Amino acid sequence: MGLNLQISDIELATLLSQGDEIAFKVLYQKYWDKLIAIAGKRLGNVVDAEELVQDIFLNLWRRKQYFELKQTFDQYFAVAVKFEIINRLAKRSREQQRDERMSQELVGYTHMPMQLDLELLQKQVEATVNALPPKCQLVFRMSRESGMSNRRIAEQLDISEKAVEKHITQALKKLRSRFGVLWPFVILFIDHVKN
Repeated sequence: MGLNLQISDIELATLLSQGDEIAFKVLYQKYWDKLIAIAGKRLGNVVDAEELVQDIFLNLWRRKQYFELKQTFDQYFAVAVKFEIINRLAKRSREQQRDERMSQELVGYTHMPMQLDLELLQKQVEATVNALPPKCQLVFRMSRESGMSNRRIAEQLDISEKAVEKHITQALKKLRSRFGVLWPFVILFIDHVKN
């Protein structure tokens, strides 16, 4: 059964709140292109814009039974797009700041007076892992050196996946504490050993 395209926003919102898929499709078809154009212009990226608009429609469908239209769908979607864009630009800004900080820290590492000795680093990582409690050490080695999943480790050791995560977190925290500014190199080294 099709919907009359002249249906009011209030009637459309009522149908949507009742889980009417056709009402949802009408909204989707009516607003999709318009929202993509607005979001694409603000974000400067069509792929990001499509993801943003898809999230808006997905959230609308997820909370359809609680949805209450206060004005019109034009206004609702304008506000939804505005807030999603603000959230994404803020997230993008935070990520750029984090990346810049990491880049500056890595530049600092390259100006260290000492030269990074991978053999020495390997011995120090091994000594630190060997100093872990036995179960923690075993779980960490199964995860990092053997590349086993948390589920598989849990099954083999007859412990919960939460316990596996706890042991891995404990090991990584000990390594991070032990190596300080060299921590990024330790992670690269551990991942290299795993591969």
